[in-house]
This record gives sequence, structure tokens and C-alpha cells, in this order.
Amino acid sequence: MKNILITWASKWIWAYLEKDLRENNNIFSFSKSNGFDLIKKGTFEKIEDNIWENMLDILILNAGVWEFWLFEEINLDKYENIINLNLLANIRILKTLENKINKNTKIIFIGSIISKKIMKNAAVYQASKFGLRWFAGWLRKEWKKIFLINPKIVNTNFHKNKIDLEKRFEETSLDSILEVVKNIISWNEERFEIDL
Repeated sequence: MKNILITWASKWIWAYLEKDLRENNNIFSFSKSNGFDLIKKGTFEKIEDNIWENMLDILILNAGVWEFWLFEEINLDKYENIINLNLLANIRILKTLENKINKNTKIIFIGSIISKKIMKNAAVYQASKFGLRWFAGWLRKEWKKIFLINPKIVNTNFHKNKIDLEKRFEETSLDSILEVVKNIISWNEERFEIDL
């Protein structure tokens, strides 16, 4: 049994991972839906208080918000929320949980293939994912057991009615994300960056 923390355990990717991994592991998860708003700084003081005393074996950090609009169509507050959630929340979580992490803890970031492309209608979203990719890459040089999974458009209802992205990308299945996570946990996957 491993102690696994999963962020933003609501619908889609997060709930899918949590449901499967809960069968054989001790799972702690938090999201806005259970009182942890990762955009607010005060949230991070509550996180440590709600985690068991044991060290964490795995962190799966996939807090994220997804926005595809023309740059001028979104106000600054929303853009700050995107950067706070997609990038800064991950940094804050790791700093908050430093005493629950050791050299054997595996940290899995759920990024996005968009961090490796340049597209219109997603300037700040792409910037946040680009920042996460480089943060994870540099952290790998310090902590070693860092992994980054870059899905394409995930095969869920998350992106429906936002923009016609299906024509730009193939979709990534939830099963393929789960398979990579399981392979990382079992040491069948050792690459830093896995594009799906």
C-alpha cells in the first residue's frame, strides 16, 4: 500500500485516477469541491493539517484550468487564476508538503502537449503550461524522481462547447493516462517526459 496524494480530484482525469488507485493504495485527494481552493493561499495551510502522518510515496499534481479564447476577450483576474492554478499552485503544494516528501517520493505532474506547441487563442494558458514544463524539468535535476505527462485533448466532456479542438489534436484516453501513472508507480516507466 502506497500513500498517494492526488490534487483536484473531481471529474475527468482526477476522479478516474483516484477511483482506480484507491483499490490498492491509501489515497488523499483535494479539490475545490471538497473545500480546497488551490488558487487561494490560505488553502495550503489546511492541506498539511489534513494529511496523514506518514510520508508520501507518490504525488500526482494535476490541478488545472483550461481556457481557449482570444487574448483580449479575457480579463486580467481570470488570467491570474489560470497562472495561479496551473503553475503556482503546484509550487505552493510542494513547498507546503516538504516535510512529507523524501528522496524516494515520486512526483507526477499532469501537463499538456500544448506546452510544446504554439497556438492561437491560448496565450496565457500555454504560458502557464510552458512554465510548468520547465519547472518540472529543472526540479528533475534536483530531485530525480519527477515525471511529466503531456496529454493531448483528453477524451472527456471537459472541452466540449469551448472551441473546435478535435480538428487540431488527436484525443488522449483516460486509460492511457492511468496506464502511464501505474507504470511510473511500479518503475516500468522511468522517462521524465511522456507525451500521450
